[in-house]
Amino acid sequence: MFHLLSAIISGILLAITFPSANMEPVAFIALVPLLSAIFSYKGQNRQNTLKSFTLGLITGLVFFGTLLYWVSSIRLYQVPQWLLVIGWLFITIVSALFIGIFAMCVNMLKTKLKTRMFPLLSIYNILAPAIIWTGLEFIRSHFPMDGFPWGILGYSQYQNLILIQIAEWTGVFGVSFLIVLVNTAIAGVINRTKYGWYGIGMTAVILGLCLIWGNIKLQENPTGKPLAIAVVQTNIGIDQSWEWETSCEKISLMLDRLTKKAAKSNPDLIIWTETAILSSPDTSLWAKSKIASISKGLNSYLLIGAPHMTDTYYHNSAFLISNKGRIIDRYDKIHLVPFGEMIPCEALFPVLRKIFPQVGMYSHGKRYTIFNQPAKFCTLICYEGIFGDLNRRFVKNGAEFMVNITNDAWTRTRAAYYQHFSMDVFRSVENRRYFIRAGNTGISAVINPSGRVEHLLDIDREGIINSRIFLMDKNKRLAFYSQFGDVFACFCLIMAIIGMVQMLKKY
Repeated sequence: MFHLLSAIISGILLAITFPSANMEPVAFIALVPLLSAIFSYKGQNRQNTLKSFTLGLITGLVFFGTLLYWVSSIRLYQVPQWLLVIGWLFITIVSALFIGIFAMCVNMLKTKLKTRMFPLLSIYNILAPAIIWTGLEFIRSHFPMDGFPWGILGYSQYQNLILIQIAEWTGVFGVSFLIVLVNTAIAGVINRTKYGWYGIGMTAVILGLCLIWGNIKLQENPTGKPLAIAVVQTNIGIDQSWEWETSCEKISLMLDRLTKKAAKSNPDLIIWTETAILSSPDTSLWAKSKIASISKGLNSYLLIGAPHMTDTYYHNSAFLISNKGRIIDRYDKIHLVPFGEMIPCEALFPVLRKIFPQVGMYSHGKRYTIFNQPAKFCTLICYEGIFGDLNRRFVKNGAEFMVNITNDAWTRTRAAYYQHFSMDVFRSVENRRYFIRAGNTGISAVINPSGRVEHLLDIDREGIINSRIFLMDKNKRLAFYSQFGDVFACFCLIMAIIGMVQMLKKY
């Protein structure tokens, strides 16, 4: 009973560290009950390994089942409720398996690895759980279905600015590593493991160095060439989007009114949200006419979200428009939402289209577009903002700031909005760039290179953000993460694999 309760408690504690509970300090003890239960198993046998996997799986089911409860209640066009519930169960189970594997590996490593070198053994025993967890999170962010990084432990700390400054070097995975390291040290002392107090000392040193670095970076103020931007949040309900043919005139009038209001501050760039209009500015005469009318007389460039259609492809796109209504450039969304915008492996399994006929048939974009006016910037569309490696590729290609246009009107819960938003905070720190977020029904925000939210428009409200951002000095070196990506997470994965291979030889 102790072991079962420990697993359940860990799952609950993990869930409440994320929005909308936002109890982020709890993350540093959330895994202690699970680790304590694993450490309590004595002996080297397969039965204890299986028990550890089961405990981890239970923790994962409670954690992800609670964190992602909103999946079962989202609003997708003509998708029945029962199918959403199945989707929620599928995502929960698949994600929970990773925590089950983590628990199994920790049990196997603690009982099998041996060495004559006391310091090396101590260090590996202390770091092993954090290394394994980080490696598994890295896999989960890429597999299956192109990855699902929701619930990456580091994201729980999006408001802990002093700690997350290390993301410039390690990405969000470095923050996850620190959290699991602290949990392991505490669990080691509670369970009186051989290296318990040694682990506390080592963890304190590592954590202290990270906090010192964070404090130094937070003393820096954004500098560089200023750029004025305006974000238009329309608060258009999902039902209006579905009924585009009857609501398009009403929506265009709203966009015209809000855009002219935003233009009063004379911004260099005005930003609309994802799918602000559902007619292509490239092929629809109606859209061309409306955009030309709205942009006429502006002293600003206009970034809008809209579909782009050809005879062969259908894209979720962003268009940069001049003040004469001319399309300057277009970005087509690269990373599509599985079972939202496309069906994974549909070419191999055509039957999936019959099972999920409501799923979109969008095509992947091919080009990492960098818009060149009024400065060099990139646009991420909706889901793309949660993938660190995708974002940093744009910055490496020359983006001086990042824009994320999104439409989260499909969700009915505050938790989903803020869980999505929390991940965007890390993109600014990882790349040391301003991150501008434009959400149809929220959340719209301006996030500075330290991850500090300078402006925010909450959910379910109409409004405008007027802000001034600063472009990074072109002579300044790119952040480590922007240049090399998830090197730290890859290293953890390699080390975890090496450790497991050595263990299996002795199993």
